Amino acid sequence: MAKKDRRRHLVQPRGPQQLYVIAGLPLATVRGASEWLRANVKDAIVQAIPSSSDDGPLYPEALVGQIVRSVGSFAIRRRTKGPERPATPATITLLYVPASDDERLLAAFDFAVMVAPLTSLVSRDDKARQRRHILSAIEQELADASDAAGAVRQGLYEVVQRLGRQADNEAMLLPPRNFAVGDHDLVPAFRAFRLNERAWTDRLPDLGPTDLTHDDIARIPAKRTRRVFVDSRGMAFLIAHQTAYDGPPREAENNEDIDELLSTLRSLYRFGGALAPGLHHDAQRSDGSVLDGAIFHCDRDGRVSANGDYANIYPNDYVRVHKKTKVE
Repeated sequence: MAKKDRRRHLVQPRGPQQLYVIAGLPLATVRGASEWLRANVKDAIVQAIPSSSDDGPLYPEALVGQIVRSVGSFAIRRRTKGPERPATPATITLLYVPASDDERLLAAFDFAVMVAPLTSLVSRDDKARQRRHILSAIEQELADASDAAGAVRQGLYEVVQRLGRQADNEAMLLPPRNFAVGDHDLVPAFRAFRLNERAWTDRLPDLGPTDLTHDDIARIPAKRTRRVFVDSRGMAFLIAHQTAYDGPPREAENNEDIDELLSTLRSLYRFGGALAPGLHHDAQRSDGSVLDGAIFHCDRDGRVSANGDYANIYPNDYVRVHKKTKVE
């Protein structure tokens, strides 16, 4: 058996380039679409993998895996002995043709990318072919999706601004599977953003934030108030100080493990905007008591019982804590 390659991918500093991923076009038009985008959008990196020429389901599992690897090849860079690789992209936008199986593609990326459906390409011409076979129609859709004043780019600009604040009171930074909202989590709310059912300016005010002081949590300095989100379990989510931005989510194994690659992407990007590598929340009880077996959902280990003063929870829902035990 061949020895497994254990080299690590390490994240390089972000550059100005925007990564565009085109999905759902047939082989006959995908190259022309990529060339148009590179020629007309400044600082654009374009990755495009053709789908079937048949106008039906477009995203089989194998193709989704190829698309994920394509994104990962630019979003995660390997450290080498030679010159440093180019910077990682500042944003990632998935431009896709809607299809009956497109949820397979969207669910794979979860909430890591900005999604932009090329809806008009589903309509048919006088020969009953979808317009995704017509390059001029594709170019018009790409022009709309990449227009700086258009809805997609304006939404991405809002996301980037919100993520850049790295603030306790920014709901978009919360780990979606560990912030409890009644009997569920934040996944439905985040999915509503992805489906364009919530405006990118929606700050989810029904979640909070809540004012906490030293009287609530001893680690908050005296005479200082932190406005943080407290979930329905009474768990407070405090953004860690930048000096503590570290941990496993910053790297991925150099192998074909799609789940691990996607986990790394989710730790680095949220709705297409780049997150500070290592950013995480310190989750602890809002009354200052210890975790005492609190249940979290760990991206790597599944449901875990946590013990300690607090748990580090990363954007991809990886949980790092003093002691954790898997729960069946």
